[in-house]
This record gives sequence, structure tokens and C-alpha cells, in this order.
Amino acid sequence: MKKNLKKILVTGGAGCIGIQVCKELAKRKKRVVLFDHKERIKLVSGEIKSNYIKTFDGSIMSKKDLEKASTNCDAIIHLAAYLGVNRTEKNKLKCLDINIAGTRNIIDLVNSSKKIKKILFASSSEVYGEPLKNPVDENSITQGKTVYAISKLAGEELVKSVYETKKVNFTIIRYFNTYGPYQVKQFVISKFIDLIKKNKSPIINGNGKQLRSYSFSKDSAKATVDCLFSNKLKNKIINIGNDKSKINLINLVKLIN
Repeated sequence: MKKNLKKILVTGGAGCIGIQVCKELAKRKKRVVLFDHKERIKLVSGEIKSNYIKTFDGSIMSKKDLEKASTNCDAIIHLAAYLGVNRTEKNKLKCLDINIAGTRNIIDLVNSSKKIKKILFASSSEVYGEPLKNPVDENSITQGKTVYAISKLAGEELVKSVYETKKVNFTIIRYFNTYGPYQVKQFVISKFIDLIKKNKSPIINGNGKQLRSYSFSKDSAKATVDCLFSNKLKNKIINIGNDKSKINLINLVKLIN
């Protein structure tokens, strides 16, 4: 699989995980099309120093943009999404539209392509809802408790359909608590950093002793690219996270401060 995939389209390529995925692919001498909105590409322009990375300003809501960007691509890493549980609960229609209809546009592109051999889809640990057991594994029951989780579960089913209809291989990744540069302030670490820089106190819900473990975006990206090229993960779902560095929220605030 690795030798067959020479040019990869990365939607959401200027995001927290996306920019690291593009850099990891470039490091492995793969040609990359970084696909994202103009303002996001401008934000990460200082990171794009490789001749292997080309940018394309577009939207996954536009089939024409996707068609142009994917010219001669062998695979798609679909990271583009409307993110953040709180934000998506306040903008349900936008979340459903971008995360489901946008993913459908990706699937239509794959189905019409004669060249694309694999699609990798970014899902989320949110699809497990409030787990019935811990630790969570890929066989744990999924629960659509938020509109974001529902949109990701729908996206997973759309991605699975490409193998049924066209025998194009897929891998679905469920990310757990990724953090890093360029992350939107809808997530705990980026939100806490922003508040502390502004001399404001972060708000901790509960007693603050809840344990979490966070995965740095560069590590999540390396795992993502490994999954793309792995023959063992054809048509599989895999969790990506870090269970080795547990910290409670009180100590997290102290560390950031």
C-alpha cells in the first residue's frame, strides 16, 4: 500500500492535526495537497516549508473544489469538520451539514474517481458517549449523545460504504483528546492556555479530580499516517490517543499556568 500511495489529499490540512499530518507525509516524501479555507492556510503558512506540500484553498461543501484539488491523488485523509461539542450543540444544522453533507461529497468524489485507492476518515472518541466500561476499545458500544457524535457516526457509515460500492479501502480513526498548535479554543488545553494568557481564571466543572490523558498533535499525526499505509488496518476502525500520561484538571491548570 505504501508504494502505491504517492499523492494524498488532506482535507482540513491546516488544522491542529492536519498541518502535522501534511508535514509527516512530506517527511516521508509523499506529495501532499493541503486543502482548507484561505484564512486557515494563511495562519499556518510559516509551517509549509516543504516542496512536497501544495496548498488548495477550498471547501468540502464544494464538489468542484474537491474535484480540482484531488487531481491525480491516490488517497484522501479526510480531517475537515465542524468541531467542538459546545460549539456544535449551538450550531446543530451547520454541524450536520458540514460533517455529513461534506463527507458525502468526499464519498461521491471517491466513487467517481478512477485513481483513489484509499480513504482515511477522522472520527472522534465522542462517538462512545459516556462509556459503559473502561478502558474503551474499538468494540465498545457507540452512542450518539451529542449532535457532533451523531455527525461523526454518520460520517463513519458513509466512509464504510465506499468499500461496499467500489471496493475502495478505508480506515476510520477515533481520536482521543488531541492538543497542539493551531487548535481552536473549543478544547480544554487550548482554552485554558488562552484564558491564562489573558490573566483570566479557567473554569473547572466538577471537583477537578477527573483524570484525562492528552495526545500531542504531532504524535496523533504520525499514527494517522502510519494507519494510512498499514495493510493491517484495511477497512478497520482504530482508536488513537495516549493512555500513559494521566493528569487531573486541577494539575493541568497548574501545569499550564
